[in-house]
Amino acid sequence: MPLPDLTVRCAKPSDLPDILSMIKALSAFHGDTASVTLSALQEIFFGPADQGHALIACQHGTPLGYAGLTPTTVLHEGKIRLDIHHLYVSEPARSQGVGTALIAAAKRHAIASGATRLTIGTDPGNATAIAAYRAMPALSEITGAGPRFAINLGAP
Repeated sequence: MPLPDLTVRCAKPSDLPDILSMIKALSAFHGDTASVTLSALQEIFFGPADQGHALIACQHGTPLGYAGLTPTTVLHEGKIRLDIHHLYVSEPARSQGVGTALIAAAKRHAIASGATRLTIGTDPGNATAIAAYRAMPALSEITGAGPRFAINLGAP
């Protein structure tokens, strides 16, 4: 059952400390350490370059989760795709519609931005997220995308 009085809105600069806390919690969940700073988040979400967009879910003013969206140019289409790079819901608010509300808001933002597609992924070992995404009728699973590789460009 969805939480009463849940609101999802575009993040404001004053939300960045809460978003940073959620980024740290998400990173810890995945066994990573978040090294991003408030000033870096300010630049990513509110700087002059279009590097990302943040949505925040709140109940009575208390942040419960956020979605971090990042744009990618799909060269063969000449169009923009948005990726829900981060989707985080605080543990007490999980399975109560917060993630679904964030994804719905991300879809509205993507359409308003002129994006042709909205994607979301998860760690292959995150069975809970995989099951949740598969249960959402608005999402269709992408198959055959193939493995991805990375080149380390220096210090993290």
